[in-house]
Amino acid sequence: AGLAPQFASLYRSWLGPFVAADHQLLFPRRRSLGSLALLPLRRQDQFLGVLVFGASDDRRFTRHHGTDFLDHLANVCAVCLENAINRARLVRSGLTDVLTGWSNRRYLQSRLGEELARAQREGAPLSCLLMDVDHFKRVNDTHGHLAGDRVLREIADCVEMEIRASDVAARYGGEEFALLLPDTRADDAQILAERIRVAVSGEPVALESGESLAVTVSIGISAVCPPRGVDDLKSL
Repeated sequence: AGLAPQFASLYRSWLGPFVAADHQLLFPRRRSLGSLALLPLRRQDQFLGVLVFGASDDRRFTRHHGTDFLDHLANVCAVCLENAINRARLVRSGLTDVLTGWSNRRYLQSRLGEELARAQREGAPLSCLLMDVDHFKRVNDTHGHLAGDRVLREIADCVEMEIRASDVAARYGGEEFALLLPDTRADDAQILAERIRVAVSGEPVALESGESLAVTVSIGISAVCPPRGVDDLKSL
């Protein structure tokens, strides 16, 4: 991503002269290069990136050099990169709620510890909203679990429109959601909670059956603002 199309179309290592018009993107701070080698990183015919070597000597990388070793190096790097990407995806999937795309309870608990530590260190306020969908069991019993899933997704989408990118949104469990709000005092958290409550109640959920279902949420607020440098929040 972010590379010029000619790089993404490479299938074998390319060696040749450095041409500023074509290669400046790869070396934005170097203007005295003489030659370079472009090693495309591919797995399963998917372009993952490019490994680049540059030299001031215009004879260091030429079209007359063999590329077997460089091609092998590119394959090894591509396998390592693919493994790193797959591992990152696996870790992410373990911390993400499949239904809403929000973080899950496990991630929230980890992030809560980090934000509490930061609040202690900087003396910054930290608020948390715990949100529950009213009468959700009735939705499942009356309209079915697919309708219930749709309600949860719609509420998550609605809430996302009201929060900041720095806020942590998590599905706490079932029909419960949690919002972790760094640098937010209790009065500001209350304003946000009311804004979310109004937004959710004002957007009925359209079910696949054609029915329009009005939903509401109840929201609790917790906040802390420790003095800077406090070591233990339990002492407050």
